[in-house]
Amino acid sequence: MAVKHLDLADLYTPKTSNKNIIVDVQIGDGQNGAYTVFLGMRLISANEPANLGKKANVSGKKTTVTVTIIDTLQETNWTSITVLVSEGDVITTYGPYKVEAEDHLDTIIYKKKLINQ
Repeated sequence: MAVKHLDLADLYTPKTSNKNIIVDVQIGDGQNGAYTVFLGMRLISANEPANLGKKANVSGKKTTVTVTIIDTLQETNWTSITVLVSEGDVITTYGPYKVEAEDHLDTIIYKKKLINQ
């Protein structure tokens, strides 16, 4: 059983100064997995939407989202994730990112870094 890593990076510019910034992850292709969200070196959330606070809390810091998926479907080895960042009604979508596991039960690890401006 192999492990495959996908490292991703993007910029994020807060859209408001007074709304909480919420980061959530959607795991697709019928697969299950687990995720964590860090702001800088601080764990904010595991397996649930992360409230990073307002613009002043995130400016100049990195948000790191890690997702681990073990391919459990016999029918397909595809995995995918989508990272959603919302501020009130404004949603920024990153992805979907897709990776195919080489063999059944392989592990896929996605690491998404957002540099908050």
